[in-house]
Amino acid sequence: MRLLMLCLIMVVSALSQSVMAEAGAQVDQRQSKPKTYFNDRERGWFWYEDPVEEVEEKQKRPEPMAGSGAPSTPVLTPREILKKQGEAWEDSLAEAILNPTKENYQRYLAMTNQIQQQSQDFATGFKQAIWVTPEYDYTLQKPRTTQAIVAQNQEQLRLKEDELYRLSQENGLIFFFRSDCPYCHRFAPVLKKFSEQYGFTVIPVSLDGQGLPEYPYPKPNYDIGRKLNVSVVPAVFMVNPDSNSVSAVGYGYADWTKLTTKVLFAAQQLEGTATLKVGDVR
Repeated sequence: MRLLMLCLIMVVSALSQSVMAEAGAQVDQRQSKPKTYFNDRERGWFWYEDPVEEVEEKQKRPEPMAGSGAPSTPVLTPREILKKQGEAWEDSLAEAILNPTKENYQRYLAMTNQIQQQSQDFATGFKQAIWVTPEYDYTLQKPRTTQAIVAQNQEQLRLKEDELYRLSQENGLIFFFRSDCPYCHRFAPVLKKFSEQYGFTVIPVSLDGQGLPEYPYPKPNYDIGRKLNVSVVPAVFMVNPDSNSVSAVGYGYADWTKLTTKVLFAAQQLEGTATLKVGDVR
């Protein structure tokens, strides 16, 4: 009987300890959670409140340390590359002069050969680019080879002759001279042949009233000479009878080539389409 009572007492004691442990756990749980109207009897269940959301803190990722990556290599411009190459070549030359060893000579020669090869490659490519780009080929306007120069001169002569034939149909030439002028005597045959070649009509005007072998019957018209301010002979003027306009061809002796250029220039001045420069007719 006593043994049974002892067993009952032990069971009751174990149960009471278990109940007290569960109660303590519930109290700890209520204290760890925020109070809401679900588990806070003092605040009353009839008060409406939104349950507090439990926000979990996100683990922050460690930020990368500044300067932890490898430094980037600066990109050099072509001009900077050439500058550095030139400086390295000058350094190798100076080193070979100040420290004349076999290795320094070879280093200088190697760098010199590299630069010369670059220059040769550039010159070759530049020339080939001009061959296929006619707008930049200066030799097309100013040829250098003998045959090309001859061909260009012939073409220019043909164009000039065509233009002179056209001008002779619309304009005439006035030739001022003096019978005692040696330059007039030398220039008169050139002008005579020139006018006959291209068909120009020449009006000879003598300032002293005497003629020349090529123009024995000049017009002694002094008024024309004064109006044109002729003070030097020989002098040639181009006149257009339709527009009654006059343009100076030139003064003094001129050979065939210079006379051709001067006549073309005077015609351009007369027509207002000058393309030749003043320096071309000197």
